[in-house]
Amino acid sequence: MIKPATIEIKNRTNWAVAIILGLGLFILSLIILIIIPLFSIQAEGFFFIINYISFATPFAAFFILFLYIWLWNTFGKTIFSIEPEKITVRYKNKLFTSPRIYLKKEIDQILVKDFQVEKYKFGVRYHLSLSGSTYSVVFIQNGNEIRVINWITETKASEITDEIKNMWY
Repeated sequence: MIKPATIEIKNRTNWAVAIILGLGLFILSLIILIIIPLFSIQAEGFFFIINYISFATPFAAFFILFLYIWLWNTFGKTIFSIEPEKITVRYKNKLFTSPRIYLKKEIDQILVKDFQVEKYKFGVRYHLSLSGSTYSVVFIQNGNEIRVINWITETKASEITDEIKNMWY
């Protein structure tokens, strides 16, 4: 059996987001674990549990949202496994995602596309990047574009597409 070629692409960490969300996670955990139980302690028995759950639920929802963004921003990686008949794309440290599998026979074309100026049905969106990370690896499948890896540099996107093409064609 042939071992699949693996490419790991580390996300570019936005440190302002990492610090602000890290602080937000800390504050939310203090609220959920210390402040809400202190206010809920006035209720007795079963009402303590209902009171705690009703007050903690919105804070827990924000905690999960912040954790989702913070983990992907700080530690996220896209792992691209290239096998002779399929490509598997996994997102490491991204909550609630499963690996995506693309079969060779279903992919018509593999492209590098620049999304600095992105056209969509409501108009045009401009993406400015000092590092030039506006490129994506795109699969054309039945006339539809599927963006597999986003916001990387042109050289990295070209390396990935070249490696896929060398492996498959």
